[in-house]
Amino acid sequence: MTSFSVIGIYVDDINKAVDFYCEKLGFEEVKRYNNDCIVQLKNNGPTVILEKTDNPSPAKYPEDSQVVLCIATDDIKETSEKLRTQGVEFLQEHPEEFVAGLFMVIRDPAGNTLQLLQFKEE
Repeated sequence: MTSFSVIGIYVDDINKAVDFYCEKLGFEEVKRYNNDCIVQLKNNGPTVILEKTDNPSPAKYPEDSQVVLCIATDDIKETSEKLRTQGVEFLQEHPEEFVAGLFMVIRDPAGNTLQLLQFKEE
């Protein structure tokens, strides 16, 4: 077992989550399962599903242990400006440096933490 095949994102409101991931982040809905409790999103990597839960995680970033999903972008400034105009919640005002480039942290409507990453060109 050396590869991830599915990334599951647990959300408390499936319709708000679909709007966020599709309308704001640019994913596409592929299929709904189990009376709309699971929604598959088109992704260039592993399969991504949104799954309905009644108890979203109370994990706080960066204090608590958690998995943080990362989305690569070629221009973090442009991407973050566009997402801000769409009402996406950011946890910081400006990109921060890390060893491989720049990152910014956002939250989905269920409170899940995601990072936008712009890798250094070398």
